[in-house]
Amino acid sequence: MVKKVFYNVASQILGKGLTATATFIVTILISRALGEAGYGDFTKIAVFVGYFYTLADFGLNSIYVKIADDKNQISLLKTLLGTRLLMAIALAATAIMIGFLVPYNPVSATGFSPLVKIGIAIASLTIITQALYTTTNAMFQRKLRYDLSTIAVVFGAFAVLAGTFLVTLQKGGLLAFTSIYVVQGVVNVTLAFLFIKKLTGLVIFPKFILSQAKKIISGAWPVGTALVLNLIYFRIDVFILSSVRSSAEVGVYGLAYQFFEAALTVPIFFANSIYPPLQDLARQDFSQFKSKVKFWLLTLAGISLLLVAFLVVIANFIPVIYQGRFTGSVLSLKVLALGMPFFFASALLWHTLIIFGKQKFLILIYGAGALFNLIANLIFIPRYGYMAASAITVISEALVLALLAIAYIYFSKKVLSTEFVGHSTKDPKR
Repeated sequence: MVKKVFYNVASQILGKGLTATATFIVTILISRALGEAGYGDFTKIAVFVGYFYTLADFGLNSIYVKIADDKNQISLLKTLLGTRLLMAIALAATAIMIGFLVPYNPVSATGFSPLVKIGIAIASLTIITQALYTTTNAMFQRKLRYDLSTIAVVFGAFAVLAGTFLVTLQKGGLLAFTSIYVVQGVVNVTLAFLFIKKLTGLVIFPKFILSQAKKIISGAWPVGTALVLNLIYFRIDVFILSSVRSSAEVGVYGLAYQFFEAALTVPIFFANSIYPPLQDLARQDFSQFKSKVKFWLLTLAGISLLLVAFLVVIANFIPVIYQGRFTGSVLSLKVLALGMPFFFASALLWHTLIIFGKQKFLILIYGAGALFNLIANLIFIPRYGYMAASAITVISEALVLALLAIAYIYFSKKVLSTEFVGHSTKDPKR
């Protein structure tokens, strides 16, 4: 199990190293071309559309992995693809409509300008490509073949890099840079489906079998709702910041968050790779399952501390890299980096509740995190700006981790209690 997990994580980290390098260069090119205010507008577009990525995700993959077996995996994948495609088309249309309705104050230059609204309309096409790519990851996760997913992402990242160079040479603006990501989405999806064909020997077309769709959605809605709540507390700060501060300040925070978000993919890689074998272990030997959870928590803690140190060092080079601009991003990134251990641990404990079949409690946990984050941001961002957003992000995740830890301890004890009558400790109730 450990060897397989580390292989998948290693392949993802290698891929992330390549994509992070490409993204780093892209960020430099875009931020230099657009400046702090322009990069702030770019951040607004990315964050707005990102909410709809999460809605299209909705935790469906985790349920697919949970219920799929060798007999039904292809049929379920086709239904998952059909279900998510319908959702994505509806969400893309909704994003475009809402995008043109969000407010803008031309006097204070706060909110979403007409140019940003057009950018949202263009970027909304990536909701569909992201949904298709996410669906292929369900099969890659089940088969623990994240190396194939990684190859697709790497090619997509370098497509963005090539496009960004061309737009920069042509002195293109915000909309041109935004359009590049639509091309990236097409590259990602095309390669991912080619790899699915290689893995299964079949071309996967979308299908909609109502009984299967109901089974996936009914299991996923608590996870999906928790994901949405997670994103609310994770990125609502940008919307509040956009409403009360200039685009330049949004750009400063957006750049710091870009580095932080890149590092956050590491715990996600680990959690996604650990989840399938942990699920099998929970069925077979619950004592071993608990030991493995403890082992991975300690391992992730150590890795997270290395990342904290790395981000703190990187932060000091931001003014050098960006020609003396984005100096405010230095302290913002250092504060965000302090939250890395919390994000590592919560990524793992999130999956343990799904294994226990207690994903509904994720709604309560992330609902509490979202409520705290929203109230804190509304109180402190108008006064302290992006630094408040940075600190509140870390504090909110610490709160969520504490609640996840309490839930994990409680439900792991329940496995041995009367709640699980008729189930041995080697086959906990799911």
